[in-house]
Amino acid sequence: MTVVGIAMVRDEADIIAGTLRHMAGEVDQLLVADNGSTDGTREILDALIPDLPLVVVDDRDPAYYQSAKMTKLAGIAHRLFEATWIVPFDADELWYSPADRIADVLTASRRPYAVADLYNHLATALDEPGDDPFRTMVWRQTDPGPLGKVALRWQPGAVIHQGNHGVTLPAGGPPLEGALAVRHFPARSPQQFARKGRNGAAAYAAAPDLPEHEGAHWRAYGRLHAQGGDELLHEVFREHWWYLSPTDAGLLRDPAPYRWWES
Repeated sequence: MTVVGIAMVRDEADIIAGTLRHMAGEVDQLLVADNGSTDGTREILDALIPDLPLVVVDDRDPAYYQSAKMTKLAGIAHRLFEATWIVPFDADELWYSPADRIADVLTASRRPYAVADLYNHLATALDEPGDDPFRTMVWRQTDPGPLGKVALRWQPGAVIHQGNHGVTLPAGGPPLEGALAVRHFPARSPQQFARKGRNGAAAYAAAPDLPEHEGAHWRAYGRLHAQGGDELLHEVFREHWWYLSPTDAGLLRDPAPYRWWES
């Protein structure tokens, strides 16, 4: 049985190498679509190919049709690698299982899909020194976010939902719960946050047929950028994604289990 991690990425040069090295320890194969990165991400992906079980493809469509694109990637993963399980992940996510390697947990399960709780890590004044956000951002919210993530057992006709938050399966059944978790690092610096806001807003603007509630925060960041440029998004980062006192904010110091299978 083969477990394949799939992702679509754009402009994630500060973390993409760490994400893929981590995921290479959790799954059997990686399939990544680069969506027109201009910050060096594509070059980093190419450089990782000799070292990791990684295949990289190009996604030249600027629109944020994540559901359709990830569903297509899942089909490609099944054809290329005979994938039995698919783990859709984002570049700013670290997937893991407290019990074992993700691939071993999923192949041992008879459930059709798995639900993973997602915990947000936030930047603070008490972060560790260094330039790897997965090691420096050690403070997280205590409770999981309202929207989890899913992994799915491959079956024809499966549709991955926007944001990788759900899946529609022709043959249903109860999920595997409590076995997987995700650490999420969405906002890592003012510059990265502004770039992500611009990119997200542009990607949704290129997909006008998507409903307004999908990507609502990205659309809002686009409106803010139109009003005040990167500086206004920098202010949003400092006011909502960075904490002077993480303990006063109710955050928990809990470093992510990052690349923990490496000897």
